[in-house]
Amino acid sequence: MPVRRDAVRYDGHHLQRGHCLIFNHRIFDPYTGFMERHGTDHDRDQAQTLFENLGFKVTVHNNLTVARVKAEIQDLAFGTDHTDCDMLAVVFMSHGEQDILWCRDGHIKAEYLFESFQSDQCKSLAGKPKLFFIQACRGERLDTGVTLERSRPTDETDCGYLSYRIPVAADFLICWSTIPGHYSWRNISSGSYFIQSLVHVLSKEYTYEDLLSMMINVNRYMIINYESHCPSNHHMHGMKQTASIVATLMRKVYLTPKY
Repeated sequence: MPVRRDAVRYDGHHLQRGHCLIFNHRIFDPYTGFMERHGTDHDRDQAQTLFENLGFKVTVHNNLTVARVKAEIQDLAFGTDHTDCDMLAVVFMSHGEQDILWCRDGHIKAEYLFESFQSDQCKSLAGKPKLFFIQACRGERLDTGVTLERSRPTDETDCGYLSYRIPVAADFLICWSTIPGHYSWRNISSGSYFIQSLVHVLSKEYTYEDLLSMMINVNRYMIINYESHCPSNHHMHGMKQTASIVATLMRKVYLTPKY
């Protein structure tokens, strides 16, 4: 029992914050038909710095094959002891489609990233947060956005339980860069809108705000500050993007400094 039954926040007092794996895919085998993902190395470096500053032990993997990605996930789930860790984080950056994510030489089902960390599979993470941040397209639909206008003027100026049960799928936070069926935008020099927004917000707010609240702020920051810039292609120019945040968390996640 990593935290008492009715606690409103997850325990952040283990010896370690936890492991963070970053999967960064920039190049792909020619037969996949995918072009190089320019700008993703900038995302990788920013994400690595962010999660190291948040106290995670970060491991970066670049351009892995399907077999290697699966091996790393399996090792993290079944070959790593998370007993002394607060939580787990995984960042996956690549091309994607509706329900799949691409590695260098092929694709995996998106759920492969998550299922091995369910509480009945990875026992040392049972009752602890499992955090996933996925920068990838989920289809080819575009979001033109809508203009909001004001309709009228406004002024400005300790528990007695020894045990308890939880669902095996509890304690997950899965943050997708876009909603199902839609593009996820990336600048070839500065990186993706989602990772830039994630780094910006968490770097400023992690000392006092809980993670789910910060992800709402990440989404707001991305929506307000970014739209696609493709002036030579009217069909793709000026498009908006919104993140999709899926949570089965039962407590608040804090990333405040441990020491």
